[in-house]
Amino acid sequence: MRILLVSDAAEEREQLKQGLKEELNKADVWEAADMLEAAKRMKQVQPDFLFMNIDQIQDKELLGQHESQVILMGTEERQAVQAFRHRAFYFLLLPIAEHELSFVCSLMEREAKRQTNVCGKLSIEGHEGILYLQPRDIVYVSKNKENKTVSIYTRQQQYVSSCTLHDLEEKLTPYQFQRVHKSYLVNLLYIKELRPYYNGTYNLYLESYPEEPIPVSRNYVKKLRSSLEI
Repeated sequence: MRILLVSDAAEEREQLKQGLKEELNKADVWEAADMLEAAKRMKQVQPDFLFMNIDQIQDKELLGQHESQVILMGTEERQAVQAFRHRAFYFLLLPIAEHELSFVCSLMEREAKRQTNVCGKLSIEGHEGILYLQPRDIVYVSKNKENKTVSIYTRQQQYVSSCTLHDLEEKLTPYQFQRVHKSYLVNLLYIKELRPYYNGTYNLYLESYPEEPIPVSRNYVKKLRSSLEI
């Protein structure tokens, strides 16, 4: 796994570098103090993952076209929304908590494994064959209690899969999916509105399905609010 760290704070880069090496034994980590140096490094090492401060996003075009997954960092929780709008792989709040770094490293490892797949599509086996879906096209997934299957909803259609919700959570978490209820997994990019319901729970409203509220359990509210900067 190849990683490039871009930050003008040398101490911050060194701490992050050491943390990544402790979490990812086989990772090669390079550093750049600014975006011009980062552009040169990008051509040299072609990193799989790029860490950069969210304030540098305005200069991202200096890096040119690349396939790196971008992990943005910032000092305010509200910047998480901006990070997701820029299709960031993840957002890290500075200073970086040890458990947060461990979590993003686990996501990076999953993504690296996913890259070994040619296209990284989700397969759904049916009577007529195997259907392949791009994760970005999936809006949400729900568990069907009556027959132990799950329903997968895209913008236009619904599909049924024999996979468990837990299995799909493992596969889709690197694509900005998050569990919000024991029976629901949602794509954060499609979240439109979160409304209080009762007793600390919420209802979630998604693009393409505005009339079908998704329940959010109390256990998942804090993490979801943090991800969406509410």
